Amino acid sequence: MRNMAKMLAGSAAIILAGVSFARAETIDIIVPFSAGGGTDMVARVFSPGFGQELGATAVIRNLAGASGSIGAGEVAKARPDGATLGYLPIGTVVIQPVLADTSYQVSDLTPICQTTATPMFLMVAKDAPWNSVEDVVEAGKNKRLVYGSSGPGTIVHLAMAAFAQDTGINALHLPFAGTGPAMNAMAGGEIQIFADTSTVLEANDLKPLAIFAKSRSPEYPDVPTMDELGYPDLNFAVWQGVFGPKGLPADDVATFSTACEKAVATQTFKDFLQKSNTTLSYMDSEAFSQFVEESQKSTRELLVNIGLAQ
Repeated sequence: MRNMAKMLAGSAAIILAGVSFARAETIDIIVPFSAGGGTDMVARVFSPGFGQELGATAVIRNLAGASGSIGAGEVAKARPDGATLGYLPIGTVVIQPVLADTSYQVSDLTPICQTTATPMFLMVAKDAPWNSVEDVVEAGKNKRLVYGSSGPGTIVHLAMAAFAQDTGINALHLPFAGTGPAMNAMAGGEIQIFADTSTVLEANDLKPLAIFAKSRSPEYPDVPTMDELGYPDLNFAVWQGVFGPKGLPADDVATFSTACEKAVATQTFKDFLQKSNTTLSYMDSEAFSQFVEESQKSTRELLVNIGLAQ
């Protein structure tokens, strides 16, 4: 009887060890910013379809602070049982751990899927004398140009710093406390060039010269890619995705990734992205893991080159 009890106890332990989110009726999805922001809004449209595919209720939990690091840190230290995931953007995942002393590193997160990746555009004022990247490069080699950003270490800053580095132009970075002040500075001629998504481009009636991507935008078919212009490494986009803590079982990762693929394919999600000028870009866990690893490596190298990291 004693041996039988041990066998039953052992079997129960094995069974329970394999149980994860399948037993959970609710999955917490941590968004590392306040409710109502860009990342939060996309996550809230994404989560119902994601939860439905898993037979669970996906609940958004906002944990803002420290440029998203507090929320991402909670995801990293969560139990790897699938009950807590994170909906995280590029800055929180690959930029902040390099810039700041965060409680987590990229290796503490498990990439599950990419959902969106909205490409950046190089843009100038409508009345600027330049109509092509070649014009900007020629001008930047004859005089110093000033480019703006929404703050040091932001994706906007990184895209422009990489552009200046790869083209060899003489450029000065002038950071601002957000996109709004930067756009006011461009309108006043304080800065000459900027990089951001089409939302900023259209809201401020600016002139796009190139897209930081491998393929042209359907909305801007006449705007060339940086790759076409001879700058293949200039690929910058504001991406988001779903992450879990380190140690999440492979079967769970695969199940989550499949649910993610179906969630981003819903008409509700696609309609929202179209209205918000956000680009759908799904990657499964394997492709996304490789992408995140490469992105972290290139981001660290760039931050070191521009003096923001060691």
